Amino acid sequence: MSMRGRRPELPAGPAAEEEPDRARPEEPEAKGTGPDEDEPDRFDDDEDGFDYQSPYGGLDELLGRLSAEDRTLFIHAPNGNINAGSVHGGQHVKNDDHASGPGGRRVEAREGPISADEILGAGLGFAEPDWFPTALGKLDTRVLFLTGAPGTGRRTAALNLLHRHSGSSMALRAVDSDMNLATWRPTHPEARGYLVDGLLPKYPLRPGMVGNLRRLLDEADARMVIVLPDDPELVRSLERDLHVTPVPCRPAPPRAVFEARLEAAVPDPARRGRLLGNLEPGLLEELLVPELMPAEVAELVATVVASGEDGTDPASLRNRLSFLAEGEVPDLIGKLVDDADGLAFLLATCVFEGLDHRIVREESERLLELAEGRLSSVQPPSDDRAGDQGPQQPRSNPHFVFRRSLEDLLRSVRAQCAPKETRTTSGYTYAVEPVRFTRHRQAETVLRYVWREYGQLAGVLTDWMDAVKNEGELTRPVGRVMGMAAGWGGGRRALRHIGTLAKSDRNSSRIIAAYAMGVAAKDPVLASEVKHRLLRWSGARSQQLRSTVAYTCGTEFGLARPDLAMRLLRGLYHGIDDEQEPTLRWAVRSALGDLFSSGNEMLVFRQLAEWASGGGADADLALRNFPYLLHNAAWFIGELLHDGETAKQIVDLIRRALDDDDTFDTTCRYLIQWCGMAAWNEQQKDAVEALLTALARTMRHGVLRLFVVIDRHEETPELAGRDIARETLSAWRAGGPTPWRSDGDRTPTGGHRDF
Repeated sequence: MSMRGRRPELPAGPAAEEEPDRARPEEPEAKGTGPDEDEPDRFDDDEDGFDYQSPYGGLDELLGRLSAEDRTLFIHAPNGNINAGSVHGGQHVKNDDHASGPGGRRVEAREGPISADEILGAGLGFAEPDWFPTALGKLDTRVLFLTGAPGTGRRTAALNLLHRHSGSSMALRAVDSDMNLATWRPTHPEARGYLVDGLLPKYPLRPGMVGNLRRLLDEADARMVIVLPDDPELVRSLERDLHVTPVPCRPAPPRAVFEARLEAAVPDPARRGRLLGNLEPGLLEELLVPELMPAEVAELVATVVASGEDGTDPASLRNRLSFLAEGEVPDLIGKLVDDADGLAFLLATCVFEGLDHRIVREESERLLELAEGRLSSVQPPSDDRAGDQGPQQPRSNPHFVFRRSLEDLLRSVRAQCAPKETRTTSGYTYAVEPVRFTRHRQAETVLRYVWREYGQLAGVLTDWMDAVKNEGELTRPVGRVMGMAAGWGGGRRALRHIGTLAKSDRNSSRIIAAYAMGVAAKDPVLASEVKHRLLRWSGARSQQLRSTVAYTCGTEFGLARPDLAMRLLRGLYHGIDDEQEPTLRWAVRSALGDLFSSGNEMLVFRQLAEWASGGGADADLALRNFPYLLHNAAWFIGELLHDGETAKQIVDLIRRALDDDDTFDTTCRYLIQWCGMAAWNEQQKDAVEALLTALARTMRHGVLRLFVVIDRHEETPELAGRDIARETLSAWRAGGPTPWRSDGDRTPTGGHRDF
């Protein structure tokens, strides 16, 4: 802590007012990642660099060496067709990429201008559903929420809504799903409509944001359609929190979609009649089932049109339709399960469909070789023969990749794959299809039975769970099982397996032990032993045991006993040596964040404020960890609005954190986030302006740096309190007194703040 204990000096003058080094610190990582452990897999967004050398790089040099009479014109035209001479008669050339065969589709704009082809294509053969006029009317409010399941034609409907409501304008733009609509602005004056196709939960919408969106779109004379999944809980939250009613997107009946698409593809009624007359009677009724999606109906139309007026037999028509293929795949795989050559050729054809048969055959043979027997259901007989036994029989191959299908495995254990769910990490959003038992609590019942009845299996399960990756979605369920297992075993050794994990060198194992202690402490009999062990471990020399105690304070154990958890964390911070510091500091910070964000804000803050008023390890603990609590802006905003003792302490701790070089970046980053959020909420704006006004009354080094950052911040165009920062900086540059006196003067919002 480089600046603690002395009053930081102000810069020498305006010339020294360069923007401070704002290298963003690491975001607080999810529990399950620590400084001494391999972190979870991360995506590297940087592309591999390479220098591209054109095969024609020496062309200019070559032409320069040729004499004028010997020069030849070189034409480099990849995928081009060139006629070099006289041409007579009609010509037809078709260049097909194998990737754009049947079922291929144009690229849909996800960010930026939406092409005219996509807009017109969405309207071609569009069957207007019953709810469409209602949605057009709601679009008068500038913002429309559209919900529906994948495949129901949500994007097509949204494009038609925007296109029609804007007077058939082609100036439509797409906004990517990871955009924070709180900071979004319509930057293209010519755009009349914006489409947000799938809004990720990373940036939740708030009432003030929606009102601001409507205002911005009204000023730009534009509309916006926000497409969301068909999630009942999401719809309820929109209605409850935003006071908006999303329009459910349900496609028109398949028959109506078929007729509209066919009419668009074949405008001539006579030809449409001949095409339909050539179909087997009743075939359309058989195929146009109610659950057929619009995209599948479009494929059926394309197949009927491609069959021509000569017609096609029903079997051939069915064989071409992709939505009928999924049910046939298991039978196809089953027929080839004992045919390694056939499986390899099937996979090669799937990947290289449309290429020459020689290429497909070569690639299938290469796949068969690389598989090293994993495409064979049986292994050859072993060369070892015992005694006079007869010929050895082929053995089952445990490495056979088609040994068991997922569906087969799910049925065998009475489980199923649930529908896709969207989940969010600190950096990105992803979709999962969770596996769940059909019977409630079957998982716990099975594990309890095998743990009690098969003693040796418990050791195998412990070793297996101890080696999981250091990722929160893995360590939490493992910790839960290990905690429940303490109650299954009983006796004086009930927590023995957890103690083994607590002493591990792997950070993930210690986190698992912490979760396990939290679960075990729910048992009234085990709770006393859990507390006894934690008190013993908190005084141990082992950094592994001490960090396990810290992590446990952030689990259910600490959340149920916040006073005890704070005492344990305070004691852990005393006597940290250089070797223990990174691991233990990280664990303490994680636990404090969990306690603070779980309903114990006042308790945690008062303890930190009390420790910060002293010195030594207590002050170091408070001032190092306080900036990370600013992530929970709502609690601090509420306290600042109350204008009481806590507000004064908040201002004091923020000022001290800004004055310290080690904590300035984190503190500044969260305060900038506060200013961005407060721009659209009057109460938050009042609190943020009051905070900045209070900070401006004592212009020290850290406050000056913060105001410079606010003044020059460009990532968020509108920040609450920017006028306060600029006015204060102007007064400081001029050498005059701060405009915010220390005698309880009026704040910009009309309230009085004296903290």
